Amino acid sequence: MGRLIGTHRVEVDHASALRFTKIAAGMLRARAVTLTDPSSIVASWGAPTVVGPALGPDPSPLRVPVPLQRVGSDATVTTVAGGVLETPYSLTVEWPASTVVEPRVQVMTRALARSAAAAVSADDGADAEERLVVSGGGILAELALTAESVEELLGGVTAVLCLLVGATAAGVAVLTDRNFLQVLPGSFGASRELIGSALVDRTEVATSTAEVFRSGRTMLANHPEVDIPRFSEWVDGFGVERLMTLPMIVGGDRLGVCYVANPPGDFTPVHARLAERLTPFVAAAVAQVRQRLEMQQREHLVLATERAAQAIAAGTNTAGLAPHLDGFRAALSCQAAVLTFRDDGHGVVCGDARRFEPETGFLAGIDAETAGLRTAMRRPERPGAFGWVSTQVPVIVDGEVRATLALLRTPWVPFRRHERSAIRKMADTVALAWTTDRYLREQAAAARMTERSRIADDIHDRVAQLLFAGRLSLQNLHEVVPGDLPADHGVRRHARRALELIDRGDRELREVIHHLAETAVPVRSQVEELCEVVAEVEQQFGITIRLDLPDGDAVPTLRGARRAAVLGAAREAMVNAAKHAGPCTISVVFAARPSGVAVLRVVDDGVGMRGSRPGYGLTAIRRRLMEQGASLVLRAGPDGGTEVLIEASAN
Repeated sequence: MGRLIGTHRVEVDHASALRFTKIAAGMLRARAVTLTDPSSIVASWGAPTVVGPALGPDPSPLRVPVPLQRVGSDATVTTVAGGVLETPYSLTVEWPASTVVEPRVQVMTRALARSAAAAVSADDGADAEERLVVSGGGILAELALTAESVEELLGGVTAVLCLLVGATAAGVAVLTDRNFLQVLPGSFGASRELIGSALVDRTEVATSTAEVFRSGRTMLANHPEVDIPRFSEWVDGFGVERLMTLPMIVGGDRLGVCYVANPPGDFTPVHARLAERLTPFVAAAVAQVRQRLEMQQREHLVLATERAAQAIAAGTNTAGLAPHLDGFRAALSCQAAVLTFRDDGHGVVCGDARRFEPETGFLAGIDAETAGLRTAMRRPERPGAFGWVSTQVPVIVDGEVRATLALLRTPWVPFRRHERSAIRKMADTVALAWTTDRYLREQAAAARMTERSRIADDIHDRVAQLLFAGRLSLQNLHEVVPGDLPADHGVRRHARRALELIDRGDRELREVIHHLAETAVPVRSQVEELCEVVAEVEQQFGITIRLDLPDGDAVPTLRGARRAAVLGAAREAMVNAAKHAGPCTISVVFAARPSGVAVLRVVDDGVGMRGSRPGYGLTAIRRRLMEQGASLVLRAGPDGGTEVLIEASAN
């Protein structure tokens, strides 16, 4: 029977219209779905509380939120129009009372409204399947350009695939850079915890996911408990009764697989051929959206790191990095980010780490001493089980670990390659902050020492001299006192008392001057600092290092950043010998050249360099020494092994 809509008569297939509302209700998990045109109700499924008014064509983008209306105390209703001018159908959906409808479901609702004309029309030369393929391709093309989350895209994927084959749920799994096929958020309408637990190794046997990915052929599982029994818990968790798994290939590259689930009857090869017509569109949309979202995430990560670097350049210390670190954490979808410093154990904490501590042991597991990248995780062993992953990256300054940057993510979604790279860059930025902190501390210490020296000089030049002058005056006064006055006379007693007070004040004042002068210079000599470095490496590696000081304290005194660079280079050389030279004897010689240059040699008689290139630590040390006007030479030792020669002038 035809309907007159405007000046255009539209033929409606009522059986298709009823099927459409039934499938839509199943997809949307709605209590009722009603399809109307400007003249009347076309079809309805369920028992609607209200029927929305007929609306004109709606050109709104698919991702625009649908208008929600609360009806009574137990129903939430939305009415959405399709976007086709000639056939302006409206779709009214009713759910049990709720204040929130997920973006995935809102996109699905708009996509269904747009697909209504293709699904129910009977006056077109093309069959319904052909119209739905064309309509679905357009919907996926729009979402490929506009979707702002994978969940939104999955709403459109579910609508077009399920409407085409009469199913009610759909999902997508993609290959990760760790060779797992990971189900994407929004698949089957499942929770993030359940999605996080759903992944399959690409080499896994007896799974439809891995088999379809390897073979490139569609697989039907009308009895999942028999066809894919190994993952029955996940099948039950997703509410899958019948499953069709299709390959997704983009430009000849295997992207992953696509799932369609739960038609009223069994899947058939006809359903497979229909779905296979749309899966190239699905694959292209998934690839494009994931690439765009990854680029957006990369941009957010770069911006967070750049802002941190700019703040450091403006004088912000490590404690002031908290806002930038928190933005970095959010861009990685992490629950917590913690920066822990090795020297005193204090840290900068962003997010809510303590909430997850009982299950993860994240905070207790942070090691601010290790120089290696560390990863810990718990992959969920059953559907919906709690899973997490954490990573720790050392903050290295001049080849030495100064802090650790640790991040925690739940549910269990491993860090991707570009995320791991971004974390390392943020750790390098924190190293810059630590260096800035150290520079500011050194400046403050130098300023304090200078001020103490100035105060000591002022006291000596002014107050001490005044006391000395007063003492002379009192001595002169004491000498001019008439000699015939007895010793206990008041004049003599007052004069002696005044002299005693001045002498006492002079002694105490000179003690203050000496104390200020002593604290205005470094407490430890460079030899003492070198001995401390040697002892630290000996304790760390359980070895004995021979320290030779042929010139004693007569070695030219290095100061400030140059001394720190030389001692840091010595420590790196000792650590390398302990780690890489094998069983050997390590000797350190600190001496002076006649030209007034300090020479520090670290020699071992181990396995030698064996043609290997210097590591990053020595390269960084050499660069720092060059910045301070010093040098480093790496060569074979006189008795085998390796010799590191460091030279620096005191001037």
